[in-house]
Amino acid sequence: NEYKSYLSVKMAVWRIGQRAAGAAYLLSSRYLATITSAGLHLGETTLLHHESRLLCRCKECWGRTSNQPLHTKDFTEVKVLQTGQESEHFLEVSWDDGHQGFVPLTEVGAYGNGSQAQPPSLHYDLSLRRNKSQIFWDRPTSDVTRNWKWDEVVASDDMTRAFIAHYMQYGLAFLVGTPFTLNSTEEILSRLDLHPIWDNIFGRISSVKYQSDPMNQAFNSQYLELHTDMPYYTQTPSVYLFHCIANDLEGGKSFWGDTFSAARHIRSAEPEMHDLLSTVLIPFRQYRQGWYMAGKYPTFEFLGPDLYRTRVCGFVADNHAFARDYDAALRADWWEAYHYLRQLMNDTSRHVSRKLEPGEMVFIDNWRVQHGREAFSPGPLGKSRVMQASYIEWTHLQNRLLRVDEAER
Repeated sequence: NEYKSYLSVKMAVWRIGQRAAGAAYLLSSRYLATITSAGLHLGETTLLHHESRLLCRCKECWGRTSNQPLHTKDFTEVKVLQTGQESEHFLEVSWDDGHQGFVPLTEVGAYGNGSQAQPPSLHYDLSLRRNKSQIFWDRPTSDVTRNWKWDEVVASDDMTRAFIAHYMQYGLAFLVGTPFTLNSTEEILSRLDLHPIWDNIFGRISSVKYQSDPMNQAFNSQYLELHTDMPYYTQTPSVYLFHCIANDLEGGKSFWGDTFSAARHIRSAEPEMHDLLSTVLIPFRQYRQGWYMAGKYPTFEFLGPDLYRTRVCGFVADNHAFARDYDAALRADWWEAYHYLRQLMNDTSRHVSRKLEPGEMVFIDNWRVQHGREAFSPGPLGKSRVMQASYIEWTHLQNRLLRVDEAER
């Protein structure tokens, strides 16, 4: 009874405040909040009753430093009783558990404590790999091949973010004029504040140069068809950084192709082939003395409606296991679909190609853009082709794009 009396007094005071605001407040409201049995209606959005309680941003419920809830209570049975004043970013709300607080009406309210600006929606969508924000390409346009100058990219956070957004949009970005000593890759990533470097079986940073008896085909001098790096990993590396240190041998031009563009074409032109490439699990295997890694994954992977990741690498495909695991009729259909994909990817008119020069670093979306290399001559003495390969976790690149630094708060 005491609790009910306390709640009634609070509600009465609130109602008096609302009446005093009068019709002028109601006409100025942008959301015209209404309460129904379903929940709290705010414009085109309906919050279920318990969701509105979970979203309370008052100081009792929300940590303004952690940006996390201060409790994990069960609000399943809680109902909205009353709404109050509406500010730019919040709406006052009262619930039947006796709590009064406010729910966010905007992104700044939800994520910025009512004052901190939020990243552009395009950057957010790009960081989530939403296809609607990406630009698929089947020709080497000037946008795809744009050179970003190192000195300009590191001159400001805005330029660094613009570079990262460009990379996420096209799956490929060229950074030119960087330092190019054997230790400079780590220096570059440190200056860009991209960390940590993703460790893997080849090491944090591996030098890709000619080996007469290579542990991997990337270290020979032969032609390498377009491929995905390390598709046998459970989490295939996402952000692939390819840094040219030396490249004065004959041949060895690099080239890249957008697998998402090819996948979109197949989905439109040959939907049954697209289904096979999206559902049949392809075995991969990488093994040598001291190594043994394997996995089975589809060529095209989706996250909801979005094409999220692709895996294509002929020289670690486990064709023996493939023949053992599937019947001949299905394999024949899959191989037809795969050869159609390869036909598209091998079309040189779809490629971006260039012989990299020392100081050029290529950012490659390894989940989307395949990379390859023309053959090169290993000699003569005094000349070399040295590239440094490293990887960054996509989420850490997302962090660099979206975060708000202290100076910007």
